[in-house]
Parts: sequence; C-alpha cells; structure tokens
Amino acid sequence: MTEKTAKPHGFSRRSFIKGAAALTAAGALAGCSPKTNNLEETKEPQEAPETKIFAGVCRGNCGGGCFLNVHVRDDQVVRTSARDMPNPEYNRICARGLTQVGRIYSADRVLYPMKRVGERGSTDFERISWDEALNTIAEKWTGYREEFGPQSIMLFYGSGNYALFSGSCNAVGAVVRFENILGCTDAGLDVDVGTGYGATRAHGGSDLGNELTDRKNAKTQILWGNNPAISLPHTLHFMIEAKEQGTRFIVIDPVYNPNTAKADWWIPVKPGTDGALALGVINVLLENGWVDEETLRTKTNCGLLIKEDGMFLRMSDLGVKPTEGDVDPLTGKPKIIDLPAVWDEDTGKAVAFSEATKPALKNVAPIEGHAVQTVYENAMGYISAWTPVAASAVCGVSEDDIRELARVYYEDGPVTTEIMQGLNHYRNAHYTGWPVYLVGLLTGNAGKPGAAIGQSEEYLPQMMFSNIKEACYPVDSSGKAAPGVSGHLDTTVFEEVFTSGKFKGKDYVVKSAYIHCSNPMVTMCNNDYTARWMDALEFVVVADMCMTETCKHADIVLPAAHWFEQQDIGFLFSSHPYLLWQDKCIEPLGEAKSDFQIFGEILDRLGLGEFWCTEDEYAETVLNSDYWKSLGCTLENIKTKGAVRIYPEGDKLGKADVLATETGRIQLYQETAVPNNVSTTDFDISKERGLYWETPQFIGEDREYRQQYPYSVLSEHMRTHTHTQWWECGYVREFEREPIVRINPDDAAELGIVEGDTVRLSNDNGYVVMKAAISAGLPRKMVSSGRSWQKDDFIDGHFANLSSKDYSPMIANQAFNDVAVMIEKI
Repeated sequence: MTEKTAKPHGFSRRSFIKGAAALTAAGALAGCSPKTNNLEETKEPQEAPETKIFAGVCRGNCGGGCFLNVHVRDDQVVRTSARDMPNPEYNRICARGLTQVGRIYSADRVLYPMKRVGERGSTDFERISWDEALNTIAEKWTGYREEFGPQSIMLFYGSGNYALFSGSCNAVGAVVRFENILGCTDAGLDVDVGTGYGATRAHGGSDLGNELTDRKNAKTQILWGNNPAISLPHTLHFMIEAKEQGTRFIVIDPVYNPNTAKADWWIPVKPGTDGALALGVINVLLENGWVDEETLRTKTNCGLLIKEDGMFLRMSDLGVKPTEGDVDPLTGKPKIIDLPAVWDEDTGKAVAFSEATKPALKNVAPIEGHAVQTVYENAMGYISAWTPVAASAVCGVSEDDIRELARVYYEDGPVTTEIMQGLNHYRNAHYTGWPVYLVGLLTGNAGKPGAAIGQSEEYLPQMMFSNIKEACYPVDSSGKAAPGVSGHLDTTVFEEVFTSGKFKGKDYVVKSAYIHCSNPMVTMCNNDYTARWMDALEFVVVADMCMTETCKHADIVLPAAHWFEQQDIGFLFSSHPYLLWQDKCIEPLGEAKSDFQIFGEILDRLGLGEFWCTEDEYAETVLNSDYWKSLGCTLENIKTKGAVRIYPEGDKLGKADVLATETGRIQLYQETAVPNNVSTTDFDISKERGLYWETPQFIGEDREYRQQYPYSVLSEHMRTHTHTQWWECGYVREFEREPIVRINPDDAAELGIVEGDTVRLSNDNGYVVMKAAISAGLPRKMVSSGRSWQKDDFIDGHFANLSSKDYSPMIANQAFNDVAVMIEKI
C-alpha cells in the first residue's frame, strides 16, 4: 500500500551502502553480507531520486506492534518513521523501529542457503542453491517420516515475528497450518507461562486488561513485575500521561530503574517474593473487612464445600443426576454438568451454588455423611498465617507499607494493575500469579473504567474469534484432512527423548528439527543443555534473517526475508487494538524468501503442496468469522486502510463480571490441577488446590544454595534489543557495545571490584566472564545483566548457562531470574 511519494530535492549524498548485496568480500562468511566500508562520496551535488513511502509494521516480541512509514529510495530502505494510526494516541516509534535499516543491511544477514561443512557451533558453512537446500530437506524428511513416522520431525518456533503469514502469531499464524500438514511434533518453548498459569486459577483465563487509552480513568495505576521504560515504551507513555493528569503512579520492583524514577511511590520488594507481598495484602484486606461478605458470598467460590478428599461436594453426592451440556469442542462430546453445592443459610439446606441466596462461609455441619469445610475456611487457614509481619520478613516490604498498599486497593480506586513477565521468571511463578491477581479481583479493581489487572497487550480476538479450524487444519481436494501435529514435547525432555528415542517408556523418535522465528541457543535457559539437544538431532534446519548462534548449530541455514521484504499482516498481540498491513517495500536481499514461501516450497517437495494456499487465501480464511466481518476486518479493508480496529469503538474493558471459571466467579480453591509440563509423572496435589506459596528455588533466602552462591541475578531486557533481535544491527552497538554485569556499589567494594573490572559469575550450571559496572539502583546481593547477547560477545562462557532447567513439576517455564551465583574478580 504505497501511500505517497516524497518530493525530490537536491543534495550531496553518500552512495547508500554500496556493497550491501555484494556476493563476496574478504573475511565474510559464505552466504552472508560482507563487512565492507566502501561508502564513497559523490563529487557533484545531484538531484535526489524519488522517495516512496510504504506501510510497515514493527512486529518483534516487545508488544509494541508499531505502525511505520518505510522510506524507500533507489529500491533501498533508507529510514523509518511513525505512521498515523486511526487513533493518533497510538502513533509511536522507538529506537528499535528507527534502526530497522541497520538490520536489513547488516553484515550478518544471511543472503543465500548454506550447508554446514564443519563442526556444529562453528562458522564453517558453504553456499548452496535453493534447489539443493530444499531437495536435501525433502530427502531427509521423507526418509525419517517413512522409517520413524511424522513425529520424527519437530517444528520449533518462537516469537521472532508476530505476523499472520511468515510469523508465529499465537494460534493463527500460517506456521500452525504448516506443522499440521506435516503432522510433526510441536515443540514447547516453555516461556512466559508461569504467572498466567497461576492467575488462571483465580479467573479461569478471562481477559482482565483494559485498552491503554483507559489508563487516564484510573485513580491509581500500579506497575507490578513490569519494566515498560525498557520493554514496552508505548505502554509507559499512557501511564505517564495519566500521571500528568493526576493519576497516582506506584511501582513494585526490586530495582530502582527508569520506571521507579517516575513513580509517586516505589515499593522495593525482594526478587521473587511478590507472592508473599500479595498474600500479606490479602490478609490485611480480609482482616479489616475490606472484602465484604456480599462479595465473598456472590462473587467468589468461597461458599463451595470441600470434602475430606479435597474434592468439591457436588449435587451428584446428594442424589441429583448429572446432566449433559454443550458439546466440548476439544472432545466432541457433551459436557457433563454436575454443579458444586453450597449450604444456603436462607433455606437451611444444601443446594447448587447457582441457586443459593446466602451461601454459608463457615461452620457447615456434615451433609449426608460428608464432612465438609468451605473454601473460605480453607483459604483463611492459609491467609491468616501471612500477617503483615510475616509477609514483611519474606518480601522485605515494611509492615506499614503492606498495610498501605492494601488500603490503596480498597480506597484509592479505580486501580489499574499492569502485570508483565517480571513475576514469571521464577520457579514459583504460578504460586505468585494466583494471589497477585486476587488482590485486584477481590477489591473490585477489574472490568470497569480505570480498573484492570494483567497485561496490556490486545490479543483476545486473534485467539478466540478467528476461523482457526479451516485456516490451520486444511483439507485437500478429496476432502482428506491434514493430520495435525502428532505430539507435543517441552524442552524439559528434549535431550532425553532425542538421545534415547523414548518418551515415558514408549518409542518416540525425533531425528530432525526445523527452527523458525527463534534463537534458542541464546533465549533458552542453560545454553549447554540447548546445545546438547540440538547436537543430538541428526538434521537441523534453521531459517533466519541473520547468522545467529542457533544457525551455527544447523545443518542447513535458509535465508528468511526481512519484514519489509514481504507483504504480511501484523496480526499480533500488541499495545494497540489494530490489525496492520505490511507492504512489500523492497525485493528481498540476495536470495532470501519469505517464511510463507519457504513453507510452501518444502511441502511441494514432500508431495503435500495441495494442502497449502496463497497468502491472500490464508488471510481470507482466518478472517472468515462473524466477529471479524462485524468489524469490517476483511483483507481488502486491511490492505486499503492499513489499520483496522479489532474491537468495536469504545468496547475494550476486561470482562470481570462473569469469569471463565466453573462458577463464573473468583476462585480461592480448585479441586483439580493439570500440569503444564510433559515431563511430569507425579506432583503434590495439596500444594495446587488452594493458595500456597514458596520461595524461589535458587534465590530464596531460606535456601542452602545461597550460602555458596550469595548473589541473585536479574536477567534484564535491553533497551536496544527485543530478546535477541537487533544484536546484528551495528547502530545499536554505539549504545550497548558489550555485555556487562551491574553490581551494587557496596557489594562491589566488598569484592574489591571497580567499574570496568573483568569478573566471573558462576554456579553449578556454568559460568560467564564479562565486565562490571557499578549501579546504585540495585539492592545488596543482587546483580543484573542483559539476556540478549550471543556467545561470541562474552569474554568467556555464556550468560544463558547460569540458569537452570529444574522446573516446577506443574509448569514448564523458563526461570530466567531464579538464578544465584558467586562473583570473582579476574
């Protein structure tokens, strides 16, 4: 969608990156862009060539999803700028979006297909043709599929491109269609799922976030486990604008950082102990009667009755036969309805919870031989131990501040609580998510103007209202359906399965992996473990724009086109409520191809091409739902308008009146728990049913581990990177040239370390060597470092080797911050 042409003007210019697409250069990796300095000054001023401006979308996993102008001159991208949204409040661009030019023309771009000719992990590759690359993939995969079955191929994809055609895009990206056609193994990333898994226990998975433009309606806004100044600048600006209009701004964070510098009140909590803080706040709320009985009786499941076996007393226990409900789309069978019971004080008998007018909260006598306690009694038995004094001893927040935070939630609403992944990166994340979400839910601070709790990204319509079945589970001309994935594995079991050919005692052979939109060698916990499972595979294919650390472990590397080198739809979670159109602004450099095209060509060679489609056909299928049609979200409109809203105007408040729980109410207890960890064979159900919290695995002060490794480690996002993206952009190296570890000045003095010293961080998992920087914003016994650097950036070792794969049995979740180390000056 070319919108306009800039007026030419005269100027004296340097020829633009003259050697960007040169085939070879001294010292360049075969198949990658050469590192050249051949910019030459023209002798005479000349008329500038025409500049065309295209629509672009910045769509890495920062959640920003900015709409961009892509300025093209002489068929090259020369700069980017912010493009107008339908609502100009969302017009934004950040340093990462401004430096896209540096990514496109990076010396690390992969321009041609390559095959490995040396050791895995080395840079020994040679250029090959697309035919050789695709034929090799087809030959290998055909053999594996015939001998071992379709699960022998694993598709590993991440969040490197949130777009409909060539990205991951949650459940609706074309990559999902690709893996369902292959019938392959789906690989779990094990990231960013702990807090949400725990929070779902409170609200059942309901969308409790309000649109960012609602921030001005809050009387108080609280950042809890979120660092938008670095990770989500377009979220922060709404908060700061609300603050300037009188909204109080509170930040709960272990570190004094750019967010806390803007705060009206900073609450410095010890790392990984937010759950203890939340339990202390809930204790105060209940102690003071700030959660009234009417709320407990009608808006929570506190009146439900728990039997001695931990299960709910249900109407079938009282002789009422279960009935059949709607068909479960997952099983294809009717849902069985057997409602939980409560004791109704008005009628003096046990009835279905939905029929009671006054559910009893405590002191219920045995019912038809069943001894019971209420959910309220069960919850209070745990919450009562978390007095402000007890919570303070764990989380480091003073007793008075715990009481004041409770008062804020009760009296200073509406309160918006902005939660992101800072709470997630610990082994105890799911235990933290439940009480933190309860704080907002129990005080009524959700589902109203100015009142919300959770993440700011807009993504529910993409997940819930798209035509996923037809788009991702296609049929061929004969009506034969694609097989769908043949299995799911988490990274927790990769090494075991790949080396043994067994999964939980049964044959499960995986021979090859295709890695898409991901750089697991850097982004996964325990770099050595990642290298081992990759090297255990016979054949690894990686498609990427640049030569990442993961590419160096591949057998075949495929050159993926940059975002601006292909058309696509920014069909993403983001900090704005729009689908965005991406023009094809320039031709792909070298022989790069879009991921969508690569998928199709692989399927053609496997004889599965009939299941594939064109990009337009895919988009039209995804958008073929009553919801999208009602909003005018058609492919034609997206192409024409550039940005189309995903909600009706004025309709984006979290839905807190009827939650997605069994009762439609806030939960303080659940009778069953299903692990989100494929390696789990057993777990302690008593910890999972009701409220429970424990300190993190490695950084809890009660852990013996801390005696040997006294420094906790904060794994930071970087202002110049989005995860590992932009590492290849030379521009950003002017701001962050190399990895550093930040150390509190008193800790540094104790260790004899000064600014610029080389230090070694180590623990039982591994070590890393880098330079030290002194930061008074860090608390004692805590250090921090950016989690986006490649192996070659470190003096020695790898930062990703400090973290552990020791997950909770309930949740496979990368615990990037559940890390403790010792520090030595070198």
